[in-house]
Amino acid sequence: MRLGILEAGRPPAPLDETHGRYPAMFADLLRPHLPAGIDIVSYAVIDGEFPESSVDCDAWLITGSAFGVYDPDPWIATLKDFARGVADAGRPMVGICFGHQLISEVMGGRAIKSDKGWGVGSHRYALKKRPEWLTDEGVAEFDTYVSHQDQVTEPPPGAEVLAGSDFCPNAMLAIGDRILTLQSHPEMPSAYVEDLYTVRRERIGAERIDAAMQTIVDTPRATDADRVAAWIGAFLTHALNR
Repeated sequence: MRLGILEAGRPPAPLDETHGRYPAMFADLLRPHLPAGIDIVSYAVIDGEFPESSVDCDAWLITGSAFGVYDPDPWIATLKDFARGVADAGRPMVGICFGHQLISEVMGGRAIKSDKGWGVGSHRYALKKRPEWLTDEGVAEFDTYVSHQDQVTEPPPGAEVLAGSDFCPNAMLAIGDRILTLQSHPEMPSAYVEDLYTVRRERIGAERIDAAMQTIVDTPRATDADRVAAWIGAFLTHALNR
């Protein structure tokens, strides 16, 4: 089996050299939670590098990005068409941050720049629904890092809101049994998040960044990053076996 990671964004320079790129972060996070022997390949869609077909991989993941789904860059329109093709082909698909927003738009929802401003730091989300693959019965909330201005304001028709918060009500969506999307970034290591917030300090604002820095935990990733990774792995395993 093969998981294709669609690289829609990159760390700002020079963090790409220090911390690597997003496909490697996802591979490190997810591999322990995926079926043994699965191949993980990546496509730099941000550079116009697309797979030949939506069925080239058994499952797909769209990464985060500094771009917005409403931006006019041609590769974004091509990625929307590709995601539509993946959905039509019935291949499992996961979207993270920008990927969450793009898939939502493709499936009939809406994502815009939120009037709540930047979300940064470790955010806590309340679980609202539990699909059959989400078996953590005693877990009601989870904490993961975020870095976003855009939000899904209207989920696609038929989508289930699995988790949310007052700041981001539509933070985790299931669309049928083949699509899972999350606003947060379980893949980002704590060290990278700290450097990312430092780089974006002037852009986001010192007061908000200082508060976000206080939420960065002294562990390799956010408090519940591995838990969320296990959920993604369980979702993909469940979807691939159906």
